[in-house]
Order: sequence, then structure tokens, then C-alpha cells
Amino acid sequence: MPEISFEITPADRPALEKILASSGFFYDFEIEVALSLADETFGQGEEKSGYYWVKLLEEGEIRGFANFGPNPSSVHSWDIYWMAIQQEHRSKHYGSLILKETEERIRSLGGKIAWIETSGRPLYEPTRHFYIKNSYELEATLREFYGPEDPKLVYRKVL
Repeated sequence: MPEISFEITPADRPALEKILASSGFFYDFEIEVALSLADETFGQGEEKSGYYWVKLLEEGEIRGFANFGPNPSSVHSWDIYWMAIQQEHRSKHYGSLILKETEERIRSLGGKIAWIETSGRPLYEPTRHFYIKNSYELEATLREFYGPEDPKLVYRKVL
């Protein structure tokens, strides 16, 4: 049975990197960005860094995680920055479990709206379907944001 934890430690960094790399979705520089958020959390803590975490454990191993935080330009919006499940565990509905825990944590910390962004490349079709299935609505499309033929899609959910 999977367990949820809201804390990360420097010992979790290799597992986070492995999960991100296993997905096949992220460029190397994107993985480095996600790990830099973890490093900032290790050094400053959640509240001061503004980065909060949910991790899913199974048999003592991290199988997936989400990273999120309050948008500093809003009084009630929170951004879900990263969400990833280890490739070989993606068919177990762990993503939905992590997302629900993330939304509950955002609510408990005073958040009213969750924002998620993703790529419009065909590779991300399952990701977009996942967001819609979990009641997120497409709010904006920024054409060629990530590169040629690669728009940024912004999804929103009122919590």
C-alpha cells in the first residue's frame, strides 16, 4: 500500500532525479531545474523557499512526487511546478493520488486555485488528458513558448 509524505531530505535527491529521467518527458536542463528547487528546499525549508513537496512511497522507495508553491504574484493562486511518477509505476494511478494530496495540501495552506502548465507537443497528450480527467481546465495557450511547434498550455482548477 502506498504512503504519502510531505517532507524531502537530501537523501531523496537521487530518487527524484531517477524518477524525472525515467519519464522520458524532460530535457536534461529541466531535470536540473527541478533538482535545484529540491536543493533550495533542503537549504531553506519549505516556507522560506516557497517550495512544497508531496512524495509517494511504496515499499520504502519513492515512486513519484509533486512540487508546488504559492505564486508570489497572487493572494490565492498556487503553482504545481513538477509532478512525476517513476516510469514503471505509471499505470498504478499514483499520479491521481499525488495530485489529490497536492490539492489538499494547497487548500490547507490557504490556496484557492491550482495552476499547472505543460507542453503542447504530442508526447504530452497523456499528460493533458490526465489534467482534464482530474477537472483541470485549459486556461491559456502560449504559442511556441518552449520552442518551434511547442506551445505552453496552462491549466487551472478552483480548489
